[in-house]
Amino acid sequence: MTSIDNDPLFTSLCNEKTLQSQKEGFFNEFYHSVAENFTGKSARWLAEVYQKVTTDAGRLRLIYEDPVVAYDVQGTLEHVEPVFRAKDAKFSWQRREQALKLLGENKLQQALIMACQAVMRAPGQGVDRYIDKGLTLALAQWTRAEVFIRMLDGKRALQDLQLASKCGLPVKQNADYYARVAKCYALSDEMGRAEVATKLFHQLSGHNDYALTRLKEDMEDLRVLKQETPSVEVARALPKLAGEGESTEITGASTKIKLAGSKEDPRGRYVVAAADLGPGEVILTEQAYAACLYPKYFGTHCNACFSRLIAPVACPDCCGIAFCSVTCRDKACATYHRFECQYLDLMIGSGMSILCHVALRIVTQAGTPQKVIAEGEMLRDTFCAHTEHRDPEDHFKRTLMTAFLLRCLQKAEFFGQRTTEAPEPNEQELQVGAVLLSALQSLQFNAHEVYETRITGEHRFDTAKVQYIGVGIYRGASMFNHECYPGVTRSFLGTSMILHTSRPIPAGALVPENYGPHFLRQPKPTRQRNLRSRYWFKCDCRACCEDWPQMDKLPAKPRLRCTTADCGNALSYPSKPSQRTAKCHKCKQQINLEANVKMLEASDQLCITGAEMMADERVDEAIELLKKGITLFAQVAVPPHKTAHVAEESLRSCFADKGNANRY
Repeated sequence: MTSIDNDPLFTSLCNEKTLQSQKEGFFNEFYHSVAENFTGKSARWLAEVYQKVTTDAGRLRLIYEDPVVAYDVQGTLEHVEPVFRAKDAKFSWQRREQALKLLGENKLQQALIMACQAVMRAPGQGVDRYIDKGLTLALAQWTRAEVFIRMLDGKRALQDLQLASKCGLPVKQNADYYARVAKCYALSDEMGRAEVATKLFHQLSGHNDYALTRLKEDMEDLRVLKQETPSVEVARALPKLAGEGESTEITGASTKIKLAGSKEDPRGRYVVAAADLGPGEVILTEQAYAACLYPKYFGTHCNACFSRLIAPVACPDCCGIAFCSVTCRDKACATYHRFECQYLDLMIGSGMSILCHVALRIVTQAGTPQKVIAEGEMLRDTFCAHTEHRDPEDHFKRTLMTAFLLRCLQKAEFFGQRTTEAPEPNEQELQVGAVLLSALQSLQFNAHEVYETRITGEHRFDTAKVQYIGVGIYRGASMFNHECYPGVTRSFLGTSMILHTSRPIPAGALVPENYGPHFLRQPKPTRQRNLRSRYWFKCDCRACCEDWPQMDKLPAKPRLRCTTADCGNALSYPSKPSQRTAKCHKCKQQINLEANVKMLEASDQLCITGAEMMADERVDEAIELLKKGITLFAQVAVPPHKTAHVAEESLRSCFADKGNANRY
């Protein structure tokens, strides 16, 4: 570690940020209360006892058994109890009444917010019979369905009506229920089903012909309004991989890339091009192995798939998170959330980082200790942890965090009902803890932030900003090495990562990703400092070795490629038309650069026209023009060049626009 760490204080701060997101969280107090035991007479305990244990499982066992720290560790963990926001029937009833009042005033957006809060806070059927006779949730969904009908959203209204029925709302003799169902089908243009619901309404209303006529008029009015209202929802799907199917060695990857290197290689294992790659090719579409939302988005995004919430579906037991659909809710509650539900607020209050939550999610989504242990070896083989370089104090903090998370798992009965309330783990729990501890180290170097494009105005590009909403771990994507001038652009659809190439990459060449410090946005000293301290390596990419300037200082004219086959040299751009013939110092040939100059001009024009297409929001046309311009540039010139790099960044924006994108 000392060979690459020229800023130990900054490295320590980076390490701490990957473990703790809040200084004021109680984990910090927990650590200091334990650390007091080895700051006096036992000051050398970390180096002489703790650090000499060579395995994660051994170090974890040590903190429960060694008398220097065991008393404070176990004494604190004994107090771990559920902390979560429970349901509240009265609160739900109040919000429902507010929603109805706002609906009467035609304030639909405000009514929807109140109705969603009523749904989220409502207890399940029969839980609180003193309010709404135990039907608070069903009535909240019934109310929200009416709001959605008024908002012309038949699909979501129908989902709420069906959920209300499942939650106990009596519908068999309820004419109003079938009237609403008929309206939902009419809004969805499913007139056959609408007709069936209309007949049921007529029958249950005592064959009231006047009421039937009114219902049909309302349905027609809704259909007309729906047709006159432009739809803002766009169905999005993962793009098709370039090449012939999916790679067998890289998860979610195209056959046009492959792995090179080895664990013994200083660069580790890394991705290279298996065939020539052009810009804009899809080389990876990978679902996250595990992903967690940042807590600040628990109320706006689905906890499972990260889609933006419109009609949130609640967890049956807590109010802390929400889902976009019954499918996402049931999947989460059958796996990870049933273990996290009652301890999520406690974990957030501890101040632990989101990486700690992802480490826990790796365990909870597996569902059983046996599966966690079985997958542990694969995780260790895939993700580097650099344990041998880690400072003993930092490693001890991660071990202590592991003990806290392991205690939450014990209390949540991840290991089943235990025969003791003591926090000291048995052998199986210790093995699961070792997987957690390994993840708490490796995620620092392998996790990716998941983002969406936030559009705050009318124009989809001019007002677009990147908003990071969570963190995921990706087995395939973790194989890409870093360069400050990346060859790929990263976007997301839900929690799936998509990698497009951003420039031509010849067969056999490295396919580099970017871990954050891009040469366009950070000067070399800052990039090097960040990479050393956050990822523990010294970058020697081309942009660093040649110390390329940032965006505002990029040269308007690049160096031009020598036209001699296989020469590979680059010549200065001729300052005058009369100087377009020059001698190459490498191949010793007299080179005419006239054709290169004209092709560069054509490349620049393609990129400029592509930008104009973006201004007109003609995204697909912009992509094609930018791809052609970038390809032409690579044939005749070498970076850096402002127009080409702006085009690559524009291409990134276009692909991001096709992924997670939300208007605010």
